[in-house]
Amino acid sequence: MTESAGEQITQLLPNDLDLIDDLDAAASTEDADVDVDDDADEERRVRSGREGLPGSFRMRHDSHYVDELMAPAPARLDKPAHTAANVPPAQAAPADALALIAGRLESLVTHAGAVRGHHGTPGLIAQSIQAEFARVSRLARAAAILQDREAPIRRSLSARDIASRVMTASGPVARMSGVDCEITVDDPAFTILAEAPLVLQAIAGTVDAVVDLLLTDPRRPSLADEGGAAARISINLQTVRVRPALILDVVCPTLVISGRQAERFFDNAVEDYRHAPAAGILLAAAAHVVRAHGGRADLKRLSGIGATITYVFP
Repeated sequence: MTESAGEQITQLLPNDLDLIDDLDAAASTEDADVDVDDDADEERRVRSGREGLPGSFRMRHDSHYVDELMAPAPARLDKPAHTAANVPPAQAAPADALALIAGRLESLVTHAGAVRGHHGTPGLIAQSIQAEFARVSRLARAAAILQDREAPIRRSLSARDIASRVMTASGPVARMSGVDCEITVDDPAFTILAEAPLVLQAIAGTVDAVVDLLLTDPRRPSLADEGGAAARISINLQTVRVRPALILDVVCPTLVISGRQAERFFDNAVEDYRHAPAAGILLAAAAHVVRAHGGRADLKRLSGIGATITYVFP
């Protein structure tokens, strides 16, 4: 009870100071916790923004890099832009390429004919080579015609001129194949308006096709079965004056055509011309030429065996 007030104050001071120290420590801990929480939040934000990126990734803070990120995304290109290094070369259209090939082959036939005339009457081998050149050139021209949609250039063309050109073109091919070929005209002076090279191509190409079908058809009777007689192709040109037209028949008494094939004779169906693919192309091109002139193409089967191919040119 005799303790002085000063001593009491002295005894109290340490406790108060301890309290202050405790308060300071608590404040420091709070600050630390806040800092830790802030760091944790920042870490979470960074982690969420870096999903799918490697752990070693560090964001760049260059000013130009930030500008790039903020700029609108460029349009996506599904295909790489053409550059001088990868631009494909220009390609010729199929029709142009086929016409070019046909033209070169036709030129070859013309030159072969000139050589033959210069050296006199050719031998059998030379005739055969020229005839084969002519067949190949007509096949190439037929393929080009099927790609062409241009209207024919019409000029006056006589039945006599048609018969003469067809016989010159088709006679050698038929003879080399053991097939007789003949042509008749009822009115040689009769004329139509047509593109002469196309008409010649259609008729001579048809003869080529019939020869191919005869030679590749296993159902066709052999020469021995026919008593030694050769197969025959007859070309008949008939004129109509009431409604002016030229009717051209290509008749082959030994050509075997099934009913199914007759329905699509000019359609170049693969199953019909599997053994004579050139024939399908030639016949399809011939029908195309006739129809381009405003005419029609038909096929009539003869009784039992044989067929007549008919083209009408108005």
